Amino acid sequence: MSELVLLAESGAGVMGGSAEADWGPVVVLLAIVALVLVVLWTRGAAGDHPNAAARVLLRGPNALARLTGLPAWAAVSVVGVHGGLLVAGYGFYTDVAYHVAYGRDEILFTAPHTAIFVGLCMIAAAAVVGIATAHLSGARVGTRLSGIRVPWSLLPLLILGTAAVLGFPIDELWHAQYGVDVTMWSPPHMLMIMGAALSGIAAWLVLAEAGVGARDSRRALALHAVTAALAVQGLTAPLGEFSFGVPQFQQLFHPVIVMIGGGALVVARLVLGRGWTLGILAISFGLSQVLGLLLAQGAGAGPVPTVEPAIWLGSALVIEVVALVLGTRRVLRFALAAGVGVGTVGLAVEWWWNSTQAWQPWTSALLPEAVLVGLPVAVATAVVAAGLGGAITWRGDLVPAPLLAGALVVIAAGLAIPLPRTVSEVTAEVSVEPAGEGLVEVAARLDPPDAAEGARWFTASAWQGGGNVVHDMEPVGDGRYVAEAPVPVDGGWKTLLRLHRGSDMMAVPIRMPADPEFGLEAIPVESRTMAFEEETTYLLREATDGPGGLAVAVRLLYAGLAVAWIAAMITASVRVARTRAPVVEGSEPFSPARTGA
Repeated sequence: MSELVLLAESGAGVMGGSAEADWGPVVVLLAIVALVLVVLWTRGAAGDHPNAAARVLLRGPNALARLTGLPAWAAVSVVGVHGGLLVAGYGFYTDVAYHVAYGRDEILFTAPHTAIFVGLCMIAAAAVVGIATAHLSGARVGTRLSGIRVPWSLLPLLILGTAAVLGFPIDELWHAQYGVDVTMWSPPHMLMIMGAALSGIAAWLVLAEAGVGARDSRRALALHAVTAALAVQGLTAPLGEFSFGVPQFQQLFHPVIVMIGGGALVVARLVLGRGWTLGILAISFGLSQVLGLLLAQGAGAGPVPTVEPAIWLGSALVIEVVALVLGTRRVLRFALAAGVGVGTVGLAVEWWWNSTQAWQPWTSALLPEAVLVGLPVAVATAVVAAGLGGAITWRGDLVPAPLLAGALVVIAAGLAIPLPRTVSEVTAEVSVEPAGEGLVEVAARLDPPDAAEGARWFTASAWQGGGNVVHDMEPVGDGRYVAEAPVPVDGGWKTLLRLHRGSDMMAVPIRMPADPEFGLEAIPVESRTMAFEEETTYLLREATDGPGGLAVAVRLLYAGLAVAWIAAMITASVRVARTRAPVVEGSEPFSPARTGA
């Protein structure tokens, strides 16, 4: 045992979190944003508004209107969302990578956190400046609230952006009260993630309210296509849990959320036309490559390699086939058939992909739940997509309200089913043997012997020591398992035996470094026999018991904002589907006949 203890404690722990990330790419991104703003405001036309401050504010939106062909209020909103998602997306993925590799942060405004905060502020500002521009320019869109002209599509964007920015200080308060854990799916994190993720859909509604059809011009087509690609990526942003290989929630979430992402492809086919589901995948791939390049620049080779959580190729192909066979004029029929295709053929292709590419591969242990939950969610999402597609193409009567409400309930149920995380009575007799500098071979005998049969994963995993390691525990008979390769146990590595079966998510520690800041003693690497415990006991070791009222308040706030998002999105969709925006100066590609001017 002494040899193993010395082996484990031979390296110094690394506790840098994303503070270790390079500021270079963030500085470059923010410099580009600043340069674009300066150019827009210096080259934009001030207009003839009687208020001098209004003329200054309108310069940038007017310049964007000439550049994009959109009305000024829509141009500043859509471009602001696109830019904000790029900046926040870089910060988000860099932040997750470094937390997985190195643990928590010691300071708040690290390079990734700064990028996240600035990007979220850009999304919120896109709504605020868009509303101000619509009001000051006298745009005939939306409604009046307290005398201010507010486009319908900017209501959900305003709520999403505000909630996302609000999540930042709430997250700091959360960590101060409950410990600086690094889980991705905490309530404050989800406020930020979902606020940004759904803003792509809101931007799509902005294009519709501006009277911009995808086939009006090449610029219009490009704007719709990029917005669609961002919507697809946004809907699956929570899958970062699985992309980085340290999921702390049930694996069933992975196929369910992928099925939701497929719904955006249904909208794309309705809005953009033939072949564009595949086009959206190509654009998404290009955006992923740009993001990957930025991540590589910010992290050298990258502390944790990511994997694509979905490819949607099967979904795209089956949607195109359904459209070819059934057509899209009867939109609800098309959506229902497409949803069934996504939930069967699309799911099968995702299964093929994730059976070899995922950190935690999909196996038959996900059956039948992946189909029983994933298929209804895919169909329900396609129904919602039909309603959204109807709004964007100005046909608001495509989905009856009761059916739309039922579809939202099905999606909510599909996301609620995998939520429980339980523990069962399973004991592991863990054996460790030195296997080189800082490494050990791991074997385990389970009681009962069949405890891991049909498990979704049973792994020896290590993280926060400078990277991420996941090795399957392979059966060798009589309830005994051996890790397929040695695992690290020195420095800052936190090394666990993880067992996930059904709703059970359990762990036994192999080695944990000391954490004096939180008064946590080291768990030395040694052979031991102990019962599995809740994974969060070790994955979120820094978490502490704080005031219960705060947790309830934050969760209620999140639930309330989620209801507000949905209500605002539905209201905007219904209103946008019934209206046309007038043509304004700078939007020459869009004809008066099309916009109702």
